[in-house]
Amino acid sequence: MSFFRSKQMKYYSLVIPRESAWMVMDQLGRLGQLHMIDYDPLLPMMNRPFANYVKRCDEALFKLIGIESLLKQFKKNLIHCEDTQKLLDHFRDIQNSRQKPGHTYFDELEQEIERKKNHVQEIVDSITEQKLVLEKAKEVLGNSMFSQAIPHNVNDYQQLKFGQLIGVIDKEDETRFKRIMFRITKGNAWVNIVDLLPEKQHHQIKTQIDLNRAQQPRCLYVVVYPGMNDQSTLKQKLLKVCDSFAKNRIEYPNSQEAMDNKLRELSIQINEALNLIQMTKKQLDVTLDEFVKEQNGCNCSYFEQLRLYVLKEKYLYVNLNYLMMQGSIFTGYFWLPEGLEAQVEDKLRNAMQNSIDRFPTGQIQEMKPKPGDLAPTYFKLNEVTMPFQEIVNTYGVPRYQEVNPGLFTVITFPFLFGVMFADIAHGFLLLLCGLYVIVWKNQLKKETDSMFNAMIPFRYLLALMGLFAFYNGLIYNDYLSISLDLFGSCYYPKHEEWEREQNCVYPFGIDPVWLASGSSLNFMNSYKMKLAVILGVIHMLFGILMKGANTLYFRNYLDFFCEFIPQLLFMACTFGWMDFLIIMKWLNVYPNGKDPSIIETMINQVLKPMDESATPVFPDNAPLQLILTQWLTVIALVSIPWMLLPKPLILGSSHKKHKVSDPQLQKLIPEKQGSEDIDPQQFRKDLQFAISSKSIELFEQEHDSGEIWVHQMIETIEFVLGGISNTASYLRLWALSLAHGQLAEVFYDMCIAGKLDMGGIIGGLMSGYFYIVFALLTFGVLMMMDVMECFLHALRLHWVEFQSKFYKADGYLFVGYSYNKILTEHLK
Repeated sequence: MSFFRSKQMKYYSLVIPRESAWMVMDQLGRLGQLHMIDYDPLLPMMNRPFANYVKRCDEALFKLIGIESLLKQFKKNLIHCEDTQKLLDHFRDIQNSRQKPGHTYFDELEQEIERKKNHVQEIVDSITEQKLVLEKAKEVLGNSMFSQAIPHNVNDYQQLKFGQLIGVIDKEDETRFKRIMFRITKGNAWVNIVDLLPEKQHHQIKTQIDLNRAQQPRCLYVVVYPGMNDQSTLKQKLLKVCDSFAKNRIEYPNSQEAMDNKLRELSIQINEALNLIQMTKKQLDVTLDEFVKEQNGCNCSYFEQLRLYVLKEKYLYVNLNYLMMQGSIFTGYFWLPEGLEAQVEDKLRNAMQNSIDRFPTGQIQEMKPKPGDLAPTYFKLNEVTMPFQEIVNTYGVPRYQEVNPGLFTVITFPFLFGVMFADIAHGFLLLLCGLYVIVWKNQLKKETDSMFNAMIPFRYLLALMGLFAFYNGLIYNDYLSISLDLFGSCYYPKHEEWEREQNCVYPFGIDPVWLASGSSLNFMNSYKMKLAVILGVIHMLFGILMKGANTLYFRNYLDFFCEFIPQLLFMACTFGWMDFLIIMKWLNVYPNGKDPSIIETMINQVLKPMDESATPVFPDNAPLQLILTQWLTVIALVSIPWMLLPKPLILGSSHKKHKVSDPQLQKLIPEKQGSEDIDPQQFRKDLQFAISSKSIELFEQEHDSGEIWVHQMIETIEFVLGGISNTASYLRLWALSLAHGQLAEVFYDMCIAGKLDMGGIIGGLMSGYFYIVFALLTFGVLMMMDVMECFLHALRLHWVEFQSKFYKADGYLFVGYSYNKILTEHLK
């Protein structure tokens, strides 16, 4: 029954020494059944004992993200982990074989990640951008400097006494670079900056790549300044400024001879650079291959092992920060499902058995929760029940131990959807879609771009929605707006009219003659409307019964007698009676012109309580109907003050304050000063003191008479008026079913029916064209938009009309401290 009510929870304290904290938390994380409680939710993470470890894990993940971007750039296919338990077993085997404290393995991995990241960075940084820089400089300073038929007059050239500086800076530093150059030279230098075009730079010579951040656009700067003396003060200042920007700077030749030498050197360097690029690519390719290979038989890439271990380590330290550190002891609290105490104690006993150190592992002690502390809500779900529980949790998490609407939603949600979406063909298509995802689940998981991949968690929901739509379509005998002759008919033609066979009952669903007659719309309109009201009242009555189950379970007898019973009587004597009249009218045959009106009967029940009905629902028994309506009206009217008055009066008479003793404000464990080494005797004393100490808080329970009266008045008015509005709300079952059938009929008549009589080649082509139009309209409007519309309306009926009768929805979910859970969430 753990799905009808949440699992029983117990509250425990946990005390562990600091030296064995990592090993204990590692073992508890493998168990995955503890709901850790943060001792101070308002305390920032940066002020907690292991904030530095969490930061180191984040930095390691940041470096791995940079490496992953290179893996994608070089089209390396990672082998992702599929079995997290096998990977956790591998991590445990590594720690057991190391004969070192478990937490030191992360230190080794952190150093390895840093080393590999730096190695990859050095490889990609070896690619030069010098060729592109000189090409841009040639465009800025003029082609004549490189293509002169007559050599320069060196003496004339030197008399100009201008020097050049060429280099590369980031695009974002362009304005700052110009400003500093202007201040240094006092405006006596010419500065020109042009873009290097990152795309051309990337494809021509594979420029350097900064890991972990997007490549910054880079620019070429050309600075022409007065004076060519290498030892001049101005040039030295300019060189310092250029070098401070930490980018490439290239010496530009200032004579013909130097220019020729530079060109020859550049040609050689270009060839060497091209060879170096190819070698670098191969070396980088080999280095990256090490990340994608499987290692240690884990069925996943080494990169995935590193990433998931760092995530596991971060998760451990985050939960370890939930404990309070006092001296050499960590203390904390957690919720545990009933029956798992032995497993937790076993994990604590075996936590240090494979460690070279023999520190105490700590102890747990069951405690009484503080007054007002509600336990978390925990349901053991599977792949079938998970989507239905998500539907409920989206509105609000069930309160601890209250009736869970998710159990009933497994059937009622797809059924109400099927009532609105009822069609044999459309329901069958939706059922096929759900079955396809169920059968081919493993193959669809690998197709991340497929729309069916997103349906995998909800595959059973889709299948059930399609099944009930198919079932209700059979009841309505509606197949793309066509009635099917499945079991013959109870009517036969006679003198251009239909006559019914005596004692003939159609086996299942609606007789096809009704849907083929001219009065089909009126008939189906009345039938679907009454069916919607019957289903709605049954659904709400069931919700009220669940409220009674809650009050009995929590021993809240005041609400049972003063709310549940009058609410049940009011609903049964009004709308339940109306449903009974509808069914009675269906089961009886009335003389022509004497069919009773259900609406008129319900109105006269209140306005004319002493008059017998001229057209009673009970055939030839109007006095019996009058007696029943009078008694039901009296019970319904008495139920209203019954809901309003007794509860406030009883609570007001017991207006008292209940006090439990004064609070004992004391620390669980006194802080231990001095040496960090643990004294075994002192630890045992601290442990015993922490277990025996219990904080008892002051608890007062007050009943404000005014608030009780206002609250009860609102509850009564809301229930009475809500009974009317909620019953009317279930008419959406009729309206959407009618709209769905009429849309299907319009599409069929406009696209198919009118084209069947056309003959010849043109008729065949037109029929094929309009069949495609019909298929597209059916898929786009009915199989997509109408599915979403019916889904949302079924959602509203559960959230508002059904759950409002008994559902508090003020609980919070059980979040187990589980490695499997966190790693599964981060699988790719």
